[in-house]
Amino acid sequence: MAEKQIEIELKLRIDPKHVARLKNAPVLREVKEGRRLVTTHLVSIYHDTPKLSLAEKGLAVRLRKKGTNGWEQTIKATNGLREALPERNEWTVELEEGVLDLDRFTDKDVKKLLKKFVKKKKIDRIFESDLKRGAVDLTYRDAVIELAIDQGVVRSGEKEVPISEVEFELKEGHPAALFDLALELQRTVPLLLSMRSKASRGRDLYLGNGPGAYRAAAVQLTPDMSAETAFRAVIAQGLRMILSNEVCVRQDLDIEGCHQMRVGMRRLRVALNLFKKNLPAGEAVLLRRLLKLCSKGLDGLRDWDVFLTETLPMIEERFPDHAGVAELRKAAEKQREAALANARHMLDQPEYGQLLLLLGAWASYSRWASGATAAQMKAMAAPVSEMAEPLLEQAYKRVTKRGDHVAGLTTPQLHALRLDVKQMRYGTEFFGAIYGSKKVKKFRSKLTTMQEILGQLQDAAVAEARLMALAPQLSKDGMIAVGLISGWFGARADHRLEGIEDAMHDFIDQKVFWK
Repeated sequence: MAEKQIEIELKLRIDPKHVARLKNAPVLREVKEGRRLVTTHLVSIYHDTPKLSLAEKGLAVRLRKKGTNGWEQTIKATNGLREALPERNEWTVELEEGVLDLDRFTDKDVKKLLKKFVKKKKIDRIFESDLKRGAVDLTYRDAVIELAIDQGVVRSGEKEVPISEVEFELKEGHPAALFDLALELQRTVPLLLSMRSKASRGRDLYLGNGPGAYRAAAVQLTPDMSAETAFRAVIAQGLRMILSNEVCVRQDLDIEGCHQMRVGMRRLRVALNLFKKNLPAGEAVLLRRLLKLCSKGLDGLRDWDVFLTETLPMIEERFPDHAGVAELRKAAEKQREAALANARHMLDQPEYGQLLLLLGAWASYSRWASGATAAQMKAMAAPVSEMAEPLLEQAYKRVTKRGDHVAGLTTPQLHALRLDVKQMRYGTEFFGAIYGSKKVKKFRSKLTTMQEILGQLQDAAVAEARLMALAPQLSKDGMIAVGLISGWFGARADHRLEGIEDAMHDFIDQKVFWK
């Protein structure tokens, strides 16, 4: 084994009950070409400073025992990130004993890293992974891929979490082969994309960090960045929002997680619409369909969360002893339980797994370009600043065309305006970094005001529909409570409608930031 290598791998989650199906998948039998899966017991011990300063610099220091074949020590360093397809420099040397000995490395690049980040620092054992790995090399199309099936635990002190995952490591060929093989396998076995390494799980255990809602930072675009690079960055952000918040829905940990997961899906739908002219049909159409389908699976849960945590408490405060209001809460909580089950069901469907893998592929390399015209390729290769202005202008015109008669819009028309405003806001967030922050901040503030008013009107309309669905389950007192809430919603909607005209005029009167 050469001391220095570049590691490119795709990581997937698999339920332990499906591992046998994976091993017997027809496509694997074909690409193994008679080679057998070799199982090894791997114990990996990760080292860092007590404050994890090496991890902050993108370094991982690992000792590993491979069955009865002795020890090896490895340094991994981030070498750019294709989001779903991490690429790392990796240095490995053999050891006689399981004692860290960083002086054994001879490559000048790793010695330089160690001198810069590790010299004179106290390095100690932080966590470990203990697992059985079944591995075999595959020949898939023009690529050579190592398949590894890992089953075991990550442990820090007395705490541990189970690991059940599949890794495809690219030995030769193009990264597209990793995703194509995973998508083909997914037709036989449920596989879900993962963007979490064992090391990140071990660090969370060591620090005592539990899962929670994830809010994405702004996409960091620059004016000279190509439109393709910017597009892939936006796709990567949406994918990270989906994956990072999935656990909140699966374990019902934080209602904000469901909200942020939906936001991630909506942002992706907006991004695909904004760039639609420069994307070939095909997978772009499929992605939009999958996003819409999966987002719909979360809608009911989010609607009942808003009703139970925002709307109903205001009514309960005004009518604390009303029997119908208490009955309404119980009925709504049952509906939320059913909506949570539906959301979890969506997460276990093949369409969700397919969505994650396709998004990962689009974020990691130029998969979007399959079937693209010369004009589309040219547009996506140009600086994103050239594309941003016409896209923002188009979104702006859709919002402002209703400006003169916004107060007279019907409920469906207000809903359509809300969607246009949302697309304008996400477009502003995507491309805002290209322009001056002060101008963008002011523009976004007025846009947000309008979105909040329209959002409250939409929440009222949705809540009314959800309440009507409860009617067959409610007593007379419960129906009286529905009437109270409907009246409250009506008064609130009238009040908010009075402000939408002023908010629209404030928005139109300001100078746009992209000119």
